[in-house]
Amino acid sequence: MLSYVAKTSLKAAAGVTVATGVYVVTYPYLCKQRSEKVVVIGGGTAGLGVAAMLQNEGMHNVTIVEPSQVHYYQPLWTLVGGGLANGKDSEKPMEDVIPKGTEWIKKRVEGFKPEANQVTLDDGSTVNYDYLVVAAGMQIDWDAIPGLQEGLAKKDSGVVSIYDRNTCEKTWNTFNAVKNDSSFNPANPAKYLFSFPATTLKCAGAPQKIMWILEDTLRQEGSKARESANITFLTPGGAMFGVKHYSDKLEKMRVEKGVNAEFNHKLVSIDVPNKMATFMNLKNNTPIQKSYDMLHVAPHMSAPKFLRNSPIVDSNGWVDVCKTTMQSTKYNNIFALGDCTNTPNSKTAAAVTSQAPVVVHNIERSIDGVPLDGGYTGYASCPLVIAKNQVLLAEFGYGGKLAETFDRKNGKWPWKYIGTEGYLQQRFFFVLKETVFPYVYWNLWTKGWWYGTNGTLKPNVKVQDKVSA
Repeated sequence: MLSYVAKTSLKAAAGVTVATGVYVVTYPYLCKQRSEKVVVIGGGTAGLGVAAMLQNEGMHNVTIVEPSQVHYYQPLWTLVGGGLANGKDSEKPMEDVIPKGTEWIKKRVEGFKPEANQVTLDDGSTVNYDYLVVAAGMQIDWDAIPGLQEGLAKKDSGVVSIYDRNTCEKTWNTFNAVKNDSSFNPANPAKYLFSFPATTLKCAGAPQKIMWILEDTLRQEGSKARESANITFLTPGGAMFGVKHYSDKLEKMRVEKGVNAEFNHKLVSIDVPNKMATFMNLKNNTPIQKSYDMLHVAPHMSAPKFLRNSPIVDSNGWVDVCKTTMQSTKYNNIFALGDCTNTPNSKTAAAVTSQAPVVVHNIERSIDGVPLDGGYTGYASCPLVIAKNQVLLAEFGYGGKLAETFDRKNGKWPWKYIGTEGYLQQRFFFVLKETVFPYVYWNLWTKGWWYGTNGTLKPNVKVQDKVSA
C-alpha cells in the first residue's frame, strides 16, 4: 500500500505541477479585460469550471443560472457504494463553490430566445446575454424502468444504484446485508445483478466499477465468501466496454474472476415484492426473468426536459454543437459543453476538463471577431476501478482512439515514464481516483485552475486549421 506520505505528496504535486514542476496559472489582471456578459446555464462540473476559467481570463460579467443549493462531486459515489469513501465528502454548499465575482441566479431555466439573446426563467423573468454557455448536464429518468423508484425507496428491496447521493450508501448497506446472510453458501449462492442502460449515460464505466469493487471485497474475505456469490453483468451492448482495447482486458478479467455476462440484455422492469427483474434479450426480442438478491441499476438518462423543445438542440434533444469548436451549429454566440451536448464522446468529468479550455478560448476569439481555432479532440477518461485498490485507466478520444497520458510510447512527458501496465501502475491510478482527483476538483477545478491532463498548465487548444468563423 502507498504510504500516507506518498498520498500527501501526490496531492501536493497535483496542486503544483503536471509537466514542468512549476505552478502555472492565468492571472486575470494580466489578461485582456472584457465586459461582454456571459451567461452559464448549469452549476455542475461543467458550469462551475467554465465560469471560473472565463473569470480567470478577464471576463468580468459572468452569470451562473443554477437552482441547486448543494454541489456534488459525483465520481466519488462509486467509492461510497463500495464502502471506500464517505458520502459527505462528495458534497459542498453551492455558495462555497460558485466562483467569486460571478452572479448566481438561483432559478431554473424554462426556455430560450436566442434571436433576442435571452433565456426565460421559471418565474417568467428573462436574462439577457452577449454569449451563452449551456452546461446543463443530463437528467436521470428514474421512472423509465417500472419498479425502480419503488425498489430504491424500500429499504430491504435489494434494489440499489450509485447514481444518486441518496442511494449510493444503500448499495454498500445492501451488499453487506446479503453478504452476511447465513442462508447463502456455495451450494446456494446469492444472486448479484448489475445492469447497464440502453441510453446515453454519464460515466459509462460506473455500472461495472461498483461490481468489481464488491467482487474484490468478497474475494478478500475468502473463497467461501466469493463462492457464495453469483455475479452477473447485463448490458444491451455486445462487449464489456465501448473501446475494444479496454474491453478485451475487462473480458479477460471477467472470465478469470468467474463473473457472468449477459450481452444484448436490457432491463425493462422490476417486480420489487418478488425480487424479480425482467430483461429483454435484444437478439431475439424475448423477455427473460431473473431473480436477484441485490440488483444494481444504472438508470435511463436523457437530455434535460427544458432543453428538448428549445431551438438550440438536435432532434434528440441534445444541444447541437460543432464537435470540435463546441460552438452551436445554429447560433454563433452560443456554446455548450459537458453531458448536454451531442458531441460523440464518452460523457465524463475528464471530457469536461478538455472541453472547457476550448470553449473559453473560442468565446474570446468570437468576441475579437476572428475565426475560431480551438479544437476539442473527443478526449475522455474513465478510471475503471477493477478492485478495491486498483484502476484500469481508460483514456481515449473520438472514435475510440487511444489517448493515454501514461503510455510509455505516446504519453505525455514526464508521466509517460510511469507506464500503463502492471500492478504498481494500477495502484497509482487508484490513488489518483481515490485521493488526488477529489482534492484537485475542490481546490483547483472549481477555481478554474485545472486543465485535465495538462494539470495547472493552460493548454494550447489551437488546431492547425481554423475550423469555424
